[in-house]
Amino acid sequence: MMKIQKATKKDISQMLKIIDINSPKYPAGVARKEIMEMFSSALHKPTYLVMEDKKEVVGFGGFIRSWVDNNVVNIFWINVKPEYQGNRLGSKLVEGLVKEIKKLRKPVAKMVTLSTDKPKFYGKMDFKKISPKYDGDYVLMGKVLR
Repeated sequence: MMKIQKATKKDISQMLKIIDINSPKYPAGVARKEIMEMFSSALHKPTYLVMEDKKEVVGFGGFIRSWVDNNVVNIFWINVKPEYQGNRLGSKLVEGLVKEIKKLRKPVAKMVTLSTDKPKFYGKMDFKKISPKYDGDYVLMGKVLR
């Protein structure tokens, strides 16, 4: 039974292994710093959710409020272990992140954005293209929350 919950410090090493597999060119030290930021005393910090199967982290993703507009929340690092891909786990993870974002108050989140090289995947979850070629091959997408 898959379970989605907030990441804890004990999840970090498994999260970093998934990044290493899925994004081997991404600097490990930078990834660690980004994930550790959730546990810092920073005023503006990300939240990460992990997806577990029998206490093993098989996927994770994060979100943070926009610095520019507190009503906008950015989703990032949607990652699922290769052997678990193709089973709707990525979609369930995004749905879990959106559900968590909808709980945010003061101010209420009104829009979720993300940049991706897989716009069709996010399009199935009602994300719309905001800007093509936003960052190289990445497309900026958004979803208005109701």
